[in-house]
This record gives sequence, structure tokens and C-alpha cells, in this order.
Amino acid sequence: MNNEPLRAGLYMRLSKDDEGAGESSSISNQRLILREYAQSASIPVVDEYIDDGYSGTNFDRPDFKRLISDIDSGKINCVIVKDFSRLGRNSAKTTELIDEYFPIHNVRFISVIDGFDSAEPNKAYSIAAPFLMAANEVYARDISAKIRSAQRAKMIRGDYIASFAPYGYVKSAENKHKLIIDPESAAIVRQIFDLAADGKAPREIARKLNNDGVLTPAEYRCKNRPYLSIEDYSKRREWTSAIVCKMLRNRVYLGELQQGKTTKVSFKSKQSKTNTPDKWIIAKGTHEPIIAEDVFDAVRRRCVSRKSEPNKGFKNIFSGIAVCADCGHNMTTAPSRKKGATYNLCCGAYKAYGSQECTNHFIDYDTLYSVIREDLRRWLNLSEKERAAIIKKVERRTRKTQEDKNKAALKAIEQKQQRAEELTVLIQRTYEDNAFGRLSNTLCDRLLAGYDAEITKIQKEIGTLQNSIQPELYAVEDYRRFFSLMKEVTAPDELTANFLKRLIDRIEIGQGEYVKDESGKRQKRQSIRIYYRFVGLAQDIQ
Repeated sequence: MNNEPLRAGLYMRLSKDDEGAGESSSISNQRLILREYAQSASIPVVDEYIDDGYSGTNFDRPDFKRLISDIDSGKINCVIVKDFSRLGRNSAKTTELIDEYFPIHNVRFISVIDGFDSAEPNKAYSIAAPFLMAANEVYARDISAKIRSAQRAKMIRGDYIASFAPYGYVKSAENKHKLIIDPESAAIVRQIFDLAADGKAPREIARKLNNDGVLTPAEYRCKNRPYLSIEDYSKRREWTSAIVCKMLRNRVYLGELQQGKTTKVSFKSKQSKTNTPDKWIIAKGTHEPIIAEDVFDAVRRRCVSRKSEPNKGFKNIFSGIAVCADCGHNMTTAPSRKKGATYNLCCGAYKAYGSQECTNHFIDYDTLYSVIREDLRRWLNLSEKERAAIIKKVERRTRKTQEDKNKAALKAIEQKQQRAEELTVLIQRTYEDNAFGRLSNTLCDRLLAGYDAEITKIQKEIGTLQNSIQPELYAVEDYRRFFSLMKEVTAPDELTANFLKRLIDRIEIGQGEYVKDESGKRQKRQSIRIYYRFVGLAQDIQ
């Protein structure tokens, strides 16, 4: 360290993770400690740097960046913090700052509570610094796991946990996890769905909204929040077809929450990965819907069925309903070589790109028509007694089983979290015993390696248990809604596209294969899975 006069910067940080510590970690308390220390040590203070509300697991913080800039410019050559955790909870990055960056730039670093001063590197508390920083990271990892667990529990309960309400809603003043309708933006949502139901394409809807001067969702969000910048949310200032399409797909307008769509790759990183739909957490009936379900469904069916029809007056009533069971692409029409047949349906990806994308999944159109008609008649002809028996069976099979699984998983998670807390305490004690000579380096390393391995294993086990927890099952209510819908329709003489779309979500067509029957004659075998509205897979026909 050179003999240049000290010019200190006091760095303070507080995040939501630290709120449990109360006033002891508050910005005001940190400032008091740092100022008293600087005064007692006769160190002149040049500036203060405060990051209030920023995590210590990453260093993308505005005042920390300003601190580094002032070090680079020579404005300060001494950094004082309350403890190591204020500088950061990423041990690798914190160690790099203290061991490399600060010395290279002739910066004296002082951690008051930890008794660390880089001007006195040979003291016992300086030797213990790496262990303290590692303990801070373990604490951050543990806190992150607890926060994720708490958030998942809230999502399962049906609480809305995002920072801002979706367009059309605001957060309730009494309960920030509850959505209530915002009359102004909800009127725009209804207008968008009404236009789509009338056949308007998303680009036409976007053009009308722009012509009418309607604020985009990003602009509307920032309108009454002067602390928000529109540039942080969108570079565009106009409605686009992509914005409209996203809204038309959003089931939040039906009173349903679909959360948990992303997961952070690490507690140290802001990056997230997208989860597959089977890992989403879905809760129904959590808030008042803006759009009626029949309107929403009509819009979705119209959006997926804008397909050109073959010539000669043929109309494919399965357009937008029949899909390839393997790749998910819509089935499309293809000429049939079979004598007397009309058309085949085949996988759209195979038709467009060939066998490198998928197989043909050919199915005779008339055969599919006949199979679907017969299965629909089976459902429509069920008696009230038969429908009640199905509901009772579903109720026994699902609700009790899942409730028991959830309870067992939550109990196991609680036990594992308690063990993780115990390990965190043991790690801190091990560092202290080693730093003060009560434990050898060899034994310390061995114990820490064992503790760290057990914590890693526990975190994986907790993650697996959390993924197994499911919200309350709605199968029984869904079957009631399905049967209620059945009462509104009667089997027509001929199937129509509108009739199918009222009752069926999709039909998955498997790849056909030829097998020989007992007489040696070749017969085609093919799977047809019918997914009815509300109840999902209700029939798998071979």
C-alpha cells in the first residue's frame, strides 16, 4: 500500500433477503457504523455509495458500478463496508475484488464488523476472511432456496407473485397477490377479443388500436409510474400483431393463473430458462375473468384454423383440431389413392419438409369422420346415472391421492430445509474453529466438503419434491362442465367444424402401421387420441 492520503468511500447495500435482520442491517445503521469507524480512524470520507434493494449474489448494481468507476478515476482509494456480505455474497467474485482488484488499484479495503483491514494482512481475522465469505455465499444459497420454496407455495395457493399486474388488471390494495379488474384497460382487452371473434386478424386489430391512439401495455404500465422507463420494457411505441396474439392466448383473462414458466439457472445469475408446460403451476378461479370462456374458445379456434381448403368444394372439418401425435403440427389434406375415398389427412410437417421432419401419419378422412362421430354419440347418449358414476370415480381417483402426495412432499421439504439450516450453522462453526486454531486445516477441509456435498444433495431433493407438488385438482369440476356442455348439444346428422370445436380441443393422430391378422391379411392399425374440452384425454382409439 502506498503512502498516498486516504480518500474513503463508504459502501452500503441492503436487499430483500436481509429484511429479516431488522434494523441491524438497515442502511441507516450501516451508515452510522461506517461514519463512526472512519471518524475514529481519522479516515476522510469522500463519498457514500448505496444500493438499496439489490442482491449480493451478483454485482450488477448501480452504485457499486459508480464505486468502481471512482476507483478507476482515482477519486477514492479506500473502501469501507459494514461486513463482507455488504460487498457481496458471491465468494469467488468477492475474493477476486479483495485479493486482486483492490491491491492492483492500491485500494485499502476495510470490513468493520469482520475486523478485516487489507493494510494488516497477517492478522488472524484477515486469514479467516475467505471462510467468512464462503459462509456468506452458503447463506445466500440457503436463502435463495427458501425464497423459491415460498414462491412456489404461493403459486400453488393461487397467489399472483409477479411485480406488475397483467394488462387489464391491477393488484388489490388489500392483498398485493390478488388481481382485480382495471376498468380502463379491461375495456381494451374486451375490444380486442370482440374484434378477433368477429374475424379480424391480429394485424388488423393492432392497426385499429394504433389509429385510435390506444396506449400499448408497456406504455400504460409506465403512464402512472414516473419511476419506470418505457425503454426498459419495450423499444416499440405501437401495437403489433405479436402483442395482440399474446393477449389472445393469455388465460389470465379467464380468471386463471399460469405461473412458474421460467426458472433461474443459478442464485448467482439473473438468467432464466423456460420451463415446459408440464412444469407450469396452474391455478383456476383465482380472480374475476374479463373474457367469457365461450368467447375465448371461439377466438382460439378461429386463430388456429385459418387454413386454405382444397378445391372442388371439399371442406376439412378437422382443420385446427386434428394434429400429428408425434410433432404437434396440424394435420393437412392430401389426395387419396384409395378408390372411392375423398382425401387423406397427413402431418403438415411431413407434407412441407418431408421425412427429415416427421413421418406421414396418413389417415383416411372418412375413417376419421366415422370414428369421431361414433365416439361423440357415445358421450351424448350417456344417462344421468352413468355421468354421475363417472364423476364419482374421477373424484375418488384423483383428489384424495394428490392431497396425500402434497402433504407428504411438503413435510419432507420442511425436514430437509431444517437439516440445511443445521448444516449452515455447522459450516460457520467449522470456519471459526479453524480460524482460531481449534481445528486443523485437513480436518476442516474434510468436514466442509462433507457438509457442502450434503447441502447440494438436499437442494436437489427439495427441487424434486417441489416439482412433485400439484395444485388442487379440478378434474371433478371439469367433468361437470363437460357434461353440462353436452346437455346443450344434440348429435347432428352430419358433423360440422363448429360442432366439433364446441366439444373437442384436439385430436392426435398416430403413425399407422400394417399388421397381419389371424388369416394373414394385412390390416392397418392406428392410434387416435381424442382430447375433449375441460376433461382432456377421454378416449384413445386404436
